[in-house]
Amino acid sequence: MVRHGFGYLLDQLHLTDFLPYHERFKKNVEEEQAAELSRGERVRLVLTDLGGTFIKFGQILSTRPDLVPKDILVELEKLQDQVPPVPFEDIKKQIENELGASLEETFEHFDLKPLAAASIGQVHAACLKDKRDVVVKVRRPGIENKMETDLEILFDLARLAEKHSALGRHYQIVEIVDEFAWGLKRELDYSVEGRNAERLERNSRQDENVKIPKVFWEYSSNKVLTMERIDGLKLTNLEAIDTRGYNRRVIAENLARTLLKQMLQDGFFHADPHPGNIAVLPDSSICFMDFGLVGYISPERKKQITRLLLALVRRDSSQIVKAILEMGVISKTTELQKLRRDMDMLISLYYSVPLGKLNLGAVIREILDLAFAHRVQIPSEMTLLAKALITLEGVIKDLDPSISIVEIAEPFAKKLLKEQFAPVSILKEVQDQLQDFFNIAVSIPKKADKVLDKTLEGDLTVKIEHQNLNRVLSYLDKMANKLSFSIVLLSFSMVMAALVIGSAIGRGGSDFFWQLPILEIAFVTSVVMFLWLLISIFRSGRF
Repeated sequence: MVRHGFGYLLDQLHLTDFLPYHERFKKNVEEEQAAELSRGERVRLVLTDLGGTFIKFGQILSTRPDLVPKDILVELEKLQDQVPPVPFEDIKKQIENELGASLEETFEHFDLKPLAAASIGQVHAACLKDKRDVVVKVRRPGIENKMETDLEILFDLARLAEKHSALGRHYQIVEIVDEFAWGLKRELDYSVEGRNAERLERNSRQDENVKIPKVFWEYSSNKVLTMERIDGLKLTNLEAIDTRGYNRRVIAENLARTLLKQMLQDGFFHADPHPGNIAVLPDSSICFMDFGLVGYISPERKKQITRLLLALVRRDSSQIVKAILEMGVISKTTELQKLRRDMDMLISLYYSVPLGKLNLGAVIREILDLAFAHRVQIPSEMTLLAKALITLEGVIKDLDPSISIVEIAEPFAKKLLKEQFAPVSILKEVQDQLQDFFNIAVSIPKKADKVLDKTLEGDLTVKIEHQNLNRVLSYLDKMANKLSFSIVLLSFSMVMAALVIGSAIGRGGSDFFWQLPILEIAFVTSVVMFLWLLISIFRSGRF
């Protein structure tokens, strides 16, 4: 952090207290040298230097425009795993330990060179004994221990950020790291990725335009995942798609409808639809790959998203703000009047834009930027969906710029809205609300009785937290150190004076007592104590 100009954050987190004095001076010099780069570039460099876990954390933060400033967000989106592949012998040993058989017994052929390598694992092409082509995803040996240590560091930093920073407390940094740790541990478990693929396959069975690779569970574990290898052209290879005569518009429409169905209808979607994770087959059907990052949307959240999309289509700023407030956490400093005013100004920019020309990704990004500016924290599943939509729109634009995702999404949103207002849905919602009300009403007497019991027993406690107490204590600590320094300096001066006087008086006597070097001992002792206190004060940084 110091090397890339973020030493001041160490000061805020009180970590500088652990540095020797000469290291603090060196920190200031290095901070000045790093100031040439932008803030976002320096954040990216810090995470890159720290490696796999922190790179993953940065990639997740790149999906949170409600938490991260725009200049940093742009740089976080550039984060890529840049790791050398694991030696083949280590990969072979990992597979054989997991599957309980030698590589030669399990596979007819296994490519030594990986198709791809990342911080968590790498992928190899292979062929089973029954001649079926597969891809084998293998977790890096020992990666879980390294990531566990990295997560402990992240949690420590998050707790310090919440303790010493108002922003850290508002954005609940510990909760964000906890959510990231949960997702990372799921990503480490390849059986979870296999189940994600199977769930997407079940949801897509009625759609002939979608293909999800089959999972071979008999050749898989939580560290090894073997899946069907499908021969298709990745969307990164547009030149080959054109050469083979594929219809770009049909591909784009199939992809948009598939992902919108996953998001708005199924509530379970592929959350990383970049061109490298999508292939197209000869019949223009879409094949998804890599199911480590998926999004889940609850029925309640789907209602909120539906209302937000319809409000966007209708350019209704008041309904957009209402939808954002329904799904977001509002800060004490959020001024709703200003938020509504800024939303009106944003939507006014798009009033004259035809629906077919509306850039949904850009609008969503600007809405999330507004949420960040007004300290409204959007739920992670919503920001993940927004990120997926923005990525999808970029892919669609490359395939066929004339296609509008808004026009494709509108029928889905209207259908969902119609379902919400169907008599059966309304009746169910009323029943749920009545059940909640009944549960609350039943629990009130018990809770009131507990409060009264604690009050009568004298056990009722009220927690009061002073917002600036740490700052006051730190100031008092500095004052005490300066006072101690002054007293010791005065004492030292007095000892020096006593030494001079004592030398003049005592040296002339013949008493045995005066022959002892008492004054010298006192002088050395006072010097040692003086230096010890001085070093302690400077080490604490509170002078």
